[in-house]
Amino acid sequence: MFKQKNLFALSVKDFFTPYFLGLALMPLLITLAILFGVLAYGMQALNDNMNAVRIEKTTTEYSTPTTSHTESSFNISYDENATKSSFLDINPVTLFESLQSSAILSSMLEYSWLRWIIEKLIFLIASYFILILAVIIAVIIVGFFTPLVVAKLKSRHYPPLEIKGHGSFLGTLWYTLKALLIMIILYIVFIPLYFIPLFNIIAFNIPAYYFFHKMLVFDVGSSINTKKEYQQIKVMVGNQIRLRTLLMYMLTLIPFVGIFFPLLFVIYLSHIFMHESMELRMVSR
Repeated sequence: MFKQKNLFALSVKDFFTPYFLGLALMPLLITLAILFGVLAYGMQALNDNMNAVRIEKTTTEYSTPTTSHTESSFNISYDENATKSSFLDINPVTLFESLQSSAILSSMLEYSWLRWIIEKLIFLIASYFILILAVIIAVIIVGFFTPLVVAKLKSRHYPPLEIKGHGSFLGTLWYTLKALLIMIILYIVFIPLYFIPLFNIIAFNIPAYYFFHKMLVFDVGSSINTKKEYQQIKVMVGNQIRLRTLLMYMLTLIPFVGIFFPLLFVIYLSHIFMHESMELRMVSR
């Protein structure tokens, strides 16, 4: 059985070496670039949709059978200029102006307290999914650096250990797509729980944790062990690994931790798998 405290302390020490800090910056920068690109595109699309709603609303409110062509054109051209504004100009007020085009939402938002609750709820849900998206991207990106982590740790701490990885690009791609699909299905299945206090917190995080755990463990195990050894180690210390990845996942819910420290998690899991691999092979001799 691996000594958790010693291996974690060793992992932290390894992480704060120049080599691994430099390696950690690459997934961080790639993740931030992808995340900002996705957010910029999404916010621009949302801004365009909101401006389209404002154009329709302005035309409906101010255009009458006697309205002159000049006045109508003035109203429309004013809103068309608004579409050129940056997506950074979006705020909750403009969002709710667009939502008020719905009769049901319009009647609901007449109450200031309900409007405040809905506004905060939208903000919290959006923030959560942005955070989870960042973690998912970071976990996928750091998977490409796992072989480098394994090779460096082997040379520093486990020279006698033979690396017998069984992973392949197509196999990893298929495993990633399958894990993503299951995560999405879990999000859909848990929809009824999202409306139950306390249960909704658990329901929101189970799918993301599933993907987080599966990808980290697979990336490390497939880079070090044969398929048979990988399965044996999961049987021997699977519960301990799940507990550690759960603690890791909880740390990723802290902003910026989830996109900078996945490499530390990979280092820690690599130590666990290498330590268990050495013991397993000694027993099998």
